[in-house]
Amino acid sequence: MRKQKIMNVLIIISNPTRASYRQRIKVYLDIMRSNGVVAHVEKLPRNPLQRKELFKKALDYDCVLLHKKALNYLNAIWLKRYSKIIIYDFDDAIMFNAEQPEKYDRKRQNAFKRIAEMSNMIIAGCPYLAEQAKVFNKNVYVLPTGLNTKIFNEEYSITKDDKIRLVWIGSKSTVRYLKEIKPALEEIGSRFNNVVLRIICDTFIDLENMPVEKKEWSLETQVPDLLSSDIGLAPLTDNIFTRGKCGFKILQYASAGLPVVTTPIGVNADYVRDNISGFHATSISEWIEKTSILIKDSELRKKMGQAGKEDVAKYDLDVIGEKLAKFILKYDPNRENENIKKDHNTDSLQKTVSVCIPTYNRKEYLKETIKSILEQTYKDYEIVIVDDGSTDGTEQMIKKLGIPVTYHWQKNSGDASARNKLIELAKGRYISFIDSDDLLLPDTLERLVKAIENEKGQAVAYGSYYRIDKNGEIYGRCKRKLYSGFITKHLFKTIFIHACGSMFPIEMLRKAPAFDTSLHICSDYDLWLRLSTKYRFIGLPEPTFKRRRHETNLSKASVENVMIEYQVCKRFYESGGKEYIPPVIAKYILGKKQCKAGRYAIKEGMYEKACELLNESFSNKPSIKSFIYLIKAKLLKRINNSSEGMHC
Repeated sequence: MRKQKIMNVLIIISNPTRASYRQRIKVYLDIMRSNGVVAHVEKLPRNPLQRKELFKKALDYDCVLLHKKALNYLNAIWLKRYSKIIIYDFDDAIMFNAEQPEKYDRKRQNAFKRIAEMSNMIIAGCPYLAEQAKVFNKNVYVLPTGLNTKIFNEEYSITKDDKIRLVWIGSKSTVRYLKEIKPALEEIGSRFNNVVLRIICDTFIDLENMPVEKKEWSLETQVPDLLSSDIGLAPLTDNIFTRGKCGFKILQYASAGLPVVTTPIGVNADYVRDNISGFHATSISEWIEKTSILIKDSELRKKMGQAGKEDVAKYDLDVIGEKLAKFILKYDPNRENENIKKDHNTDSLQKTVSVCIPTYNRKEYLKETIKSILEQTYKDYEIVIVDDGSTDGTEQMIKKLGIPVTYHWQKNSGDASARNKLIELAKGRYISFIDSDDLLLPDTLERLVKAIENEKGQAVAYGSYYRIDKNGEIYGRCKRKLYSGFITKHLFKTIFIHACGSMFPIEMLRKAPAFDTSLHICSDYDLWLRLSTKYRFIGLPEPTFKRRRHETNLSKASVENVMIEYQVCKRFYESGGKEYIPPVIAKYILGKKQCKAGRYAIKEGMYEKACELLNESFSNKPSIKSFIYLIKAKLLKRINNSSEGMHC
């Protein structure tokens, strides 16, 4: 038996007594060790010179994991100088001030930016925090805070009486959120004489109409205190700081088999499935109503509690600890040449998702695209690539990676032809397209599959994107509004769905008309319009891919490309779209697209064409803008004709 290679990691923390360290680092040390990661934990000293000495120790380790602490400029320089690899882990919105969240805090923002930019990898406690980090670092993963669910199944000496206990567990810094629902608790207390509020904390509040049981928090008593309660409370104020909360108390309630009433902010909305494992409450009246329902119905409490207990299994220490170890092992120097192979599920069973990539002479960009697929949190996929006639060594690059890929080379026939071939070759239940110069976010496939499978019938899931430059650096985010449901009218107005970062049931695409190979762009837009008349589309709230902008983009703005978009809309409207698009809207939108094409015609010096387009635009959609551009085009046309006459 081959001896397991060990990766040595220095973990730097700011306070060993904090719950954050206990729940995100300490509880996983043994699990990490069993997975080949040996961690040595050091507290960050206050003394600057002692800090420098600690950072120097990084030279003796394969990797440094800095937990939650942001560093000043000098400390950051030292850590960067002595560390081979830096991983940053955080589970709170440290870039915002908890006391004044809406006030811009330059110091906090700069400190967070500093550590985010210098890290090789960032591990965030929830998707909201991950999005904050992705502004500065593209290598960000979400790792929820886990807990030991098994201890809630042990035998405890618990005495039950006829009281129904509402329970809240937290700390001095979070009790403010419990105070927010005091009016609801007072009203509930006036309605029910058998209800008690149990607070497990190091500080407490009092109520006039309801008895309060004050339980000092301790590691030994928190579990029996929760098990002997009946309903978990998780109120939260909505602001940019609280959206980064990681919902640990909800996981504790669920492990204890308690139904939960929560404010649906951040992960709370996901951890508590409304009407299944508890209730969402967004106002005092809803807090009163939902909590009262649970007080009155013991069977419902039991049913919802059981649902929550089943949900929480995926957050058990063993599951989360193994994921943490895998994240760290990505940087194991002993496995450097094996990571890209081992991270991919290589079994021969049919995959759920076919990740489909059309490519043409983009070898280096394609390598990054494949890497973004291999880093997915969702592993049940295959990669299918159709090479549309590349001559830059794309096939050799793929072979060198040594990963399972379905690869097909064809004579250069265009993007639409490549996508049609991808549909033919794909074997998964779902297809997700990604262009060979774009990147998936780490949890894209997981979110898209979840969105589709939550629908009763066949549906399309899609998302927006971050803009990245040719080097992969984020410089913006598409803020175009996304729609869900039957979206034909909205989609006709503008393109907000792209082939990238979207997912389709494979049978839907195989039954649909093929991508139109006569269109060198917008063949996807053409197909989406047709699909939108038959199927629901689900817009995800967070971006699903990174869209790279560079000088060879097919879809860059030009009069030719805008006219193709116009022709796609016109053809759709005239061949069945009238049933979905009112004539007044169709005329307005087509006129608007003609105006846009006319503007690009002016930019490209095509003044005759510009006059023609803007004349038609003004007829379809009379506006000051189209009129001004029309006058401009006519003047430029006259000047151009005059100068040509003089030249002759």
